[in-house]
Amino acid sequence: MKFVIAFLVLWLLFGILEWQFPLRKEQKHFRQGWLTDVAHFFFNHILINAGTYLIAAFLYVFFKGVISPSLQQAVRSQPALLQFIEAFFIAQLAFYIVHRLAHTVPWLWRFHAIHHSSVELDWLASARLHPVEAIAINIAVGVPLFLLGFTRETFGIYLVFGAILPILNHSNTRFQFPMLNLIIATPDFHHWHHSNDREARDKNFSGFPIIDLIFGTYYVPKDQIPKSYGVDEMMPQTYWRQLLYPFQSTRLNKR
Repeated sequence: MKFVIAFLVLWLLFGILEWQFPLRKEQKHFRQGWLTDVAHFFFNHILINAGTYLIAAFLYVFFKGVISPSLQQAVRSQPALLQFIEAFFIAQLAFYIVHRLAHTVPWLWRFHAIHHSSVELDWLASARLHPVEAIAINIAVGVPLFLLGFTRETFGIYLVFGAILPILNHSNTRFQFPMLNLIIATPDFHHWHHSNDREARDKNFSGFPIIDLIFGTYYVPKDQIPKSYGVDEMMPQTYWRQLLYPFQSTRLNKR
């Protein structure tokens, strides 16, 4: 029931934002692939949460002795704001690494291509993730934060922030705050990551764009928007076929 309530709240909130401040005015609310992404929103929560908790619990038990208890105590004793800044940077660096690997390792790309198969972006497009990839991201981001000893409050705040940020940066909205593009992944920043324009491919991986600046993958042309989204290969359009696609296809090994 809580997923239904969350969906309705997000639909109302971002429906208003996308209506008032659209990036692409011609895009319909019930755009191509909308029902498929609704299925991703509901079914993936169940699969991803179950898979993440099981694997994270195993990894935490396996690796918990690796980190010094004194280091964990030092991390926990820091001010809450400093903990959040550190947790955000560590998590986004981990996300950058996993995300970039998903674009460069052929068999990982077959999973990630599902996310890039959207040819129109809005807030709901953020839900289009293969569960295997989503679980891998959650593990890569979450386990280091647990092992380093960040407080539950810090971890909880990051989870909320980390859930809202992808919804925002996939939304069909246009807000022109150039300096903000260096701090968080805005729609202005992240839509270029989904662009099928050749010069924009394999750019803007992080939710913290400074990391992309450091590694030379930052790309936000001034006063431009992407010409198109998606991948070159024909992709399945239904939820269940998208789940099976990475295990069946060997054709799509790169974008």
